[in-house]
Amino acid sequence: MKSLKTLAVALFMVLVNFAWAQQNSKTPEERATEHSQKLTQQLSLTADQQKTVYAACLQRAQQNEADRTKNEGNREAMKAAREQNNQTFEASLAKILTADQKTQYEKIKQDEKAQRQQGGGRKGGQ
Repeated sequence: MKSLKTLAVALFMVLVNFAWAQQNSKTPEERATEHSQKLTQQLSLTADQQKTVYAACLQRAQQNEADRTKNEGNREAMKAAREQNNQTFEASLAKILTADQKTQYEKIKQDEKAQRQQGGGRKGGQ
């Protein structure tokens, strides 16, 4: 009976892990599309801004993917690379957004950070 319970728990864990892996196996293009759409909704981007933001999101997603492969198993290197990619993205975004949009974007970032610190996790974002 005990081995049956252990087997059931192990099977459940394998299924959960498989489902999680499938959920997080988005392509850089899918991630860029989702993030640029989210920013479009939150910041009321113009059509020109949408295209430029998508390009910046795609560049970051592709670079993160390359860094993930390059630094596999090295958490510190991956963290440093991700931070660098985020800084590059933020600099690109600063050139695209209007002053009001920048203010709104900073507020959104602060709200999301506060939510993560309270254990809310990430919702609908990269």
